[in-house]
Amino acid sequence: MNAACSGEVIPLNLALNQPSPPCFGRKPFKHTITQIDKHVFDETYELNPQTSSQWDGFRHVTAADILGPKALSNGGMQAWADHGIAGRGVLLDYQRYAEAYSIQPAYYDNFRITYHDLIKTAKMQNIDLRPARSGGDIETGDILLIRSGFLKYSSSLDSFEKATLHLRRSQFGPHDGQRYIGLEQSEEMLDFLHDSYFSAVAGDQPAFEAWPSHKEYYLHEKLLALWGCPIGELWDLERLSTRCAEKKQWMFFMTSSPNNIQGGVGSTSNALAIL
Repeated sequence: MNAACSGEVIPLNLALNQPSPPCFGRKPFKHTITQIDKHVFDETYELNPQTSSQWDGFRHVTAADILGPKALSNGGMQAWADHGIAGRGVLLDYQRYAEAYSIQPAYYDNFRITYHDLIKTAKMQNIDLRPARSGGDIETGDILLIRSGFLKYSSSLDSFEKATLHLRRSQFGPHDGQRYIGLEQSEEMLDFLHDSYFSAVAGDQPAFEAWPSHKEYYLHEKLLALWGCPIGELWDLERLSTRCAEKKQWMFFMTSSPNNIQGGVGSTSNALAIL
């Protein structure tokens, strides 16, 4: 499944002010340019790093590390920034699979992409989704990218339609008004994600997993708090998916440089794919 690297670089990041308005009630990006002198200008960003293409850090779901007398900054984004993230990316293009088989996902509901959907998507791409130790194509440390088609669909909406959906009431739990396509919460999915030993996972949807969860748990708590596996959300995979399909090459080198913030709970993705 490895192909010669051509050196083509594809950024995987949305503009910092996209999507607009942000999901989950987060504050929108603000950009201010200030004139310092006749020919000199500075600028400031007012930014929630989790409104656009982002990483969810380990502290995103660990209240004990942030609140109370034993609060600490261990596991913050500074640790990721010190090392950076780099490895082999594997793109599973569920959107392309869905189009091929006339499946109509509900992008703004908790439409669940199943483990068997991923198997079928991989098969269409000539990928054996088993770990290499079992004869498959997935290597320990691979970075799994899932294109659900959310951003493609979202870009087809006008500003009023988008605002109506993005500004639905954010209330954590099964009755959350924020509802999005993503990976299902199931024992099969947990086994797949755990046993593949991915170093990170990411997708083009707002929560990576189907939101809200229909189970008593979320994939976030398993991936982040228990397994130490970063979660990327709202990554722009459109250009990458097109080139991967054209080249019939679904694996590539991927890098990310997380923001260096002591105790940070998340970061802009700053991600690149190199084919």
